[in-house]
Formats: sequence, C-alpha cells, structure tokens
Amino acid sequence: MTYDVIFLGGGPAGYEGAISAAKSGLKTALIEKEKAGGTCLHWGCIPTKALLHPLKTIKAFKDLSKIGLTVTDYNLDIDKLKKYKERVVSKLTKGIELLFKEHGVELIKGVGCLTAPGEVTIAGVGVFTAANIVLCTGSEPSALPFLKPDGTRVINSDQALELAVIPQRLLIVGAGAIGLEMAEIYTYLGSSVTVIEMLDHVVPGSDLELADLLKGELKKQKISILTSTTLSNPILDEMGGGVAVTLTQADKSWEEHFDVVLLAVGRRPRSQGLAAEPLGLAINKQGFVVVDDQLQTNIPGVYACGDLVGQPLLAHKASHQAIAIARKLATGKPIVHHPVPGAVFTFPEFASIGLTEEQAKAELGEVKIGRFAYAAGSRSNAIDEKNGLVKVVAQTDGTLVGAHILGAEAGELMPILNWAVTKKLKADDFRELITIHPTLSENVWEAVAQIGGFSIHG
Repeated sequence: MTYDVIFLGGGPAGYEGAISAAKSGLKTALIEKEKAGGTCLHWGCIPTKALLHPLKTIKAFKDLSKIGLTVTDYNLDIDKLKKYKERVVSKLTKGIELLFKEHGVELIKGVGCLTAPGEVTIAGVGVFTAANIVLCTGSEPSALPFLKPDGTRVINSDQALELAVIPQRLLIVGAGAIGLEMAEIYTYLGSSVTVIEMLDHVVPGSDLELADLLKGELKKQKISILTSTTLSNPILDEMGGGVAVTLTQADKSWEEHFDVVLLAVGRRPRSQGLAAEPLGLAINKQGFVVVDDQLQTNIPGVYACGDLVGQPLLAHKASHQAIAIARKLATGKPIVHHPVPGAVFTFPEFASIGLTEEQAKAELGEVKIGRFAYAAGSRSNAIDEKNGLVKVVAQTDGTLVGAHILGAEAGELMPILNWAVTKKLKADDFRELITIHPTLSENVWEAVAQIGGFSIHG
C-alpha cells in the first residue's frame, strides 16, 4: 500500500500530525504497536492529571478548614480512582479512533522499521511505502545504571500510575515535572514522600526564584525535598522488602530505608531499531534523531519530531511540530519554530515560557522584571489561593522574552503570555487589555504592567 505520508508512532505527534495531514487532503497512514495516544494519553499527561484532580480536593479539604468549612469524614477508594483514570483514558482513545475514521487516517498495528527511503516494514505484516515518512516514536522512562526498575521495589513513572501499592515510605529520584507530580499523587494517597534531586533546585532549568517558592510550597505539604543530593549503594532487601540507599548532600552521607523507589530521572528517545542500519539514520550520542531546521533527517523524504528529536520532551511540542510538518507537506509552507511553554501540575501549578531571569541576564545583559504576587490579587484572596507569583522578563525596551507563573491555574493563565513572548509583544501592548474583575488574569496584567510602568496594585 502506498501513501502520501506515513507517521511512525501514534503519540501526540503521530495522531495529531496524521489528522492534520489527512484533513489537508494527503493520503495518510499511522503505524502504532499499541493504541493511539502514546505515552501522554496512556502513561503520562492524561492519567496523572486524572489522578491529581480528585487528590487536589483532599488538599482543599485541609485548606478550607482554616476559613470555616471542615470536612471531618471522607473515603478514598483506590479502586474507583483507578477506574476513573481508566475511563478518562478510554474515552479520549476512542475519540482519536473516531477522528481517524472521520478523516480517513488508516491505523496500522505493529512495530514499524524504516527499511529504505519511503519504505516502512512491519515484520509479519508487510511493506508500506510513502512519498514522505515522519518518525515520531517518542520516548520511554530512563533508569540509573546501578538501579533499574523491577516493578515492585523499584518502579518507573509508567508503573507508578498503576497504583498497585501505596507505600508507607516512597523515595522519588528526580525533581522534574514527573517526579514532583508523582510526589503530589502519592502524598495525598497517604505515602510519606521524599524527593531527591542532584541539582540545586527543583524543576531544573526553570526560573530560580519561582523554583525556590515551589520547593517551599511542597514542603508545607509535608513532602521532603532534598536538592543537591545523590543516591548510591542501593540494597534491595530480599527479606523484609524495600530498598536501603545511601544519600549524600555536600560532605554529609546517611542511610535510609524506603518501601519503594520511584525513578523519575528523565526519559530517553525510542530510536533503537527505528531504521535499518544500512540506511545510516543520523542519531546523536544521546539517542536523539538529528534533524535540520525543517525537521528533516539525513534521509530524503524522512522527517522526525517530538521527543525523538530532543528537548523539551513535551506533548504539545511534539504535536505542534508534527502539524507543522503536515502543513509543509501539503502546502510547502516552511516550518517556523517558536518558544515552547511548559507546566508542572503541582499544588500550586508552575508554568513557564521563554527565558528565565538568569538566562535573560546572561544573554541580554540588562533586563526588566515585572512581578505580581498572588497575595495582592483580588480573586486570589477571594478563593484563598494567595501563594504564588507572576514573573515577567523583558528587554529594556519592554519586549517580553520570558514569563513564569507559580500559582493557581498557572497553566490556564499562560497562553496570553505564550502569545506575547512568541510574537515579541511589548509590555505597552497590554495597556488597553481589559481583564475581567475579579479574575486571576488580573495578576498577569499587573506583572506586565509593572514593566510598562502602568500597574495599579503592584
């Protein structure tokens, strides 16, 4: 069977790119060994948010007791919680399948291998050809050289979402988005959680001021956060279960015992076996497929995108790139790269785009910083979400180059700042923007207005 384009991998890049290509009139196929949706839908973004949603209510119960609403009795049914998560995933999976049927995307089940330019082979199924092929097989959890998941005492993020056991003591290795979201989930499921991070702040690569504020908020929730800390000498207890480890922070070392260790040390691209060796698909030392600025590999007619081509490993980056490839194939329009936003769905949320204050100063020298604390916001106070900060980074002429929010609904508030940073808007462009009162969006306006010199409450 011959197509205009084949997408190899059914995650956000594959399925959204395939739908976009088909809607543009291209004869499109998608090859996926499991269900469409990939890691994001089945083992990542969606199931974690489905779990975080009800668990955040437990935190709300505790917080509301301070202002007059005390909930004295509630029951957390783990089995029902798991079924809820599975229903959410199932519904969205069926939605993708319906879109495939509606737009004529052919879903081919199997493990595909690029065997020649314009040719993908599925062992035991057949050979499929296309004028263009898009590689988007995503990524998988990484492990440590000296500590690998066994599914019980040492687990990865995929296994953690099964909620097979709620350990009394849980060690999470890695304080990135995955590690911190898992810390929230297991804390409110009843575990005593310790998170270690080898670097000096949580969410490595993020704005230091907001990262420190987030660390403080997590500590308030009784999550132990140990930065600049490493793990060594893991000993799996064959008799009593669990894992004994040595933790080291600066010149201090100590031993601790945990029931379960959850590895959240990043993800690695699924590039092994992706292409037949004689083709010479260019892959770097980290395992990422090498592409040019148009996301083309060194093989004619073969593109790659998403987690497979490097950081940031985010679902929305993957889908945006795949849609851009589909548009290029259908119309010839060149691919344009934009700043990619990100979010960590902790309590409170942490969202960012563009340069941090530290990066901006190193790159631009003098910069302007606009800050507005949630504690000063009208809606923040009314809904008792006073912990947080909106921080905006700009050039001296007011052009926005970065934005960072720690606080309630940070992810929902970011799009206007995403647009501003992407389009290189200036703070003064916000002067005539009317935000509804009282809403959290006023916090964003006030932070930008500080840079422009027209803030009211800041």
